[in-house]
Amino acid sequence: MMDSAGLEKEINRGKGLLTEIVRATTDFLERLDYLAPAEIRAFEENRQRLLKELMLFQSKLELGVAGKERELPLAMARQLEEFRIFREVFVQIIMEKNAAIISRATNSLDKVRFQLDAVARGRQAVRGYNRKRGQTWNCLEKTA
Repeated sequence: MMDSAGLEKEINRGKGLLTEIVRATTDFLERLDYLAPAEIRAFEENRQRLLKELMLFQSKLELGVAGKERELPLAMARQLEEFRIFREVFVQIIMEKNAAIISRATNSLDKVRFQLDAVARGRQAVRGYNRKRGQTWNCLEKTA
């Protein structure tokens, strides 16, 4: 079982991880329209690393207090409850930002698809024009 100082240290580490995830996600969302593919991959790798670290933290914390929550001193129980509230708020913020990222990425993808369709239609028109023009010149050459 963790002592009060150990629990406080772990809680601060957890708060730091959650804060870093929110910061990285917010930064990514703000710059999403201007990021290069390498920057998007770097964000995703960093995000996965932070989430893995958070999961390890969570399991360590739960293991440290598992089944002993009723035995915790009032100050430690209060710290744990405050952290749980902090975690819930930050997880909600992360989920909202992730939803915004997905929405903006979907909109960008739709715009790119529309632009690609326009390019394809333009190519098709050029091919059709060149084909008809070539046939016209061939007809003129045969009659001359």
